[in-house]
Amino acid sequence: DGNLPPVTTSPSRDDWDAEDTRLRDAGDLEGLLARYVETIDGRCRAKIWNEYDAQDVAQRVLFRLWKELTSGKRYRAPFRVVVHQVIGWTIKEHFGAPAEPDPLDEWDARTDGGFSEIEERLTLDRLFAELTERERRIFVLRYLEGVDIAEIAASEGVTRNAIDQALHRGHEKLRGLADV
Repeated sequence: DGNLPPVTTSPSRDDWDAEDTRLRDAGDLEGLLARYVETIDGRCRAKIWNEYDAQDVAQRVLFRLWKELTSGKRYRAPFRVVVHQVIGWTIKEHFGAPAEPDPLDEWDARTDGGFSEIEERLTLDRLFAELTERERRIFVLRYLEGVDIAEIAASEGVTRNAIDQALHRGHEKLRGLADV
């Protein structure tokens, strides 16, 4: 049937990492950071409900990453992992966790237990991108934030049944992706 939209695929992690390395080696640090603006913004908005605060934290993440990139320091972990680690630290600091002098100085991705969590989150972000905005918001609350269905219903101003239905529709979409 010619009415179906073309299938698009995300680049593999290896391709993504190779492009990051190419941009960094070429000195295109702005281009490198531009690849992550949407991800940084999305994670900040998912964790911080106040729009102004989310934008402020996203800007602090970008500044911190820029500082790291211009320092010339290299990490054993792919840059995408460094990005997600910095996002997590900056969000924690926003919520009152003690600011660390420069956690990247001490961080070693080979021994950091958060690496698999970051990889897991990247996979979830890609999957959740296939959901509608409302489904994605509900999935983030339910599965990433651990919010109870009744609380989600109250925050969305709908019934618990409406949240159950949105979760069911979202699950069906995600199952369809797994079958492809």
